[in-house]
Amino acid sequence: MRIFFIFISILSISFGQDFPFKVGEKLVYNVKFNIIPSGVASLEVLSRDSINGNGVYHARFTAKTNLTFDPLFKIRDQIDIWMDEQTLYTHQLIKTIREGKYRKKISTTIYYQDSLAVINSDSIKIHDVVRDPYSLFYYLRSIPLEIGEVLEFKTFENKNTTLFKLSVTGTENISTKAGTFSCIIVRPYRKGKTLLKNKGDMQIWFSNDERRLPVQIQIKMKFGSMLLKLKKITE
Repeated sequence: MRIFFIFISILSISFGQDFPFKVGEKLVYNVKFNIIPSGVASLEVLSRDSINGNGVYHARFTAKTNLTFDPLFKIRDQIDIWMDEQTLYTHQLIKTIREGKYRKKISTTIYYQDSLAVINSDSIKIHDVVRDPYSLFYYLRSIPLEIGEVLEFKTFENKNTTLFKLSVTGTENISTKAGTFSCIIVRPYRKGKTLLKNKGDMQIWFSNDERRLPVQIQIKMKFGSMLLKLKKITE
């Protein structure tokens, strides 16, 4: 069993242009809550940029409910991430959350030369390179996933570090509006605990090809299940 630590930068490997994604790629998902169509979500690689003198990819995750679901619980979330262009660890993360009456904006910038993370007006010491939960979708596309292996990860977000494992459990064919894909199934988990808040758990289906697209994402919570299924690919 091979064990990967998400906080270790793989400096001996230069990914460069070999990533299975590129600037301009946008993945659009239909979202259902239980069996009810509830909105859309997207993952998009917007540009190549620079943060503190480091080359980065700027990617964005968005989620919004539709007009039918808005009166029940309106969501307008946007998460921007800036990932190192070589190893995909995090340089900056900006979360703009609008869920029901809840409003929150959190900006995190990592200054690796000073071993410092600045979160809004606060700062804390860090001791390793870090990754956020959203860039994991891109990082997992860049590494081999072998059936039966368990990978170990560490993510950093909102001053908190989360340790969890990811099991590569099998394969399954998934039909979507973007096509039918042979997929590798991965399941993040924590020993003795659910991975997410509200007693939530997750499974992700990545296409079993060179692009390793996140084709389907299922999030199970104590009050229901949310399913994101790939609708459209643009690039």
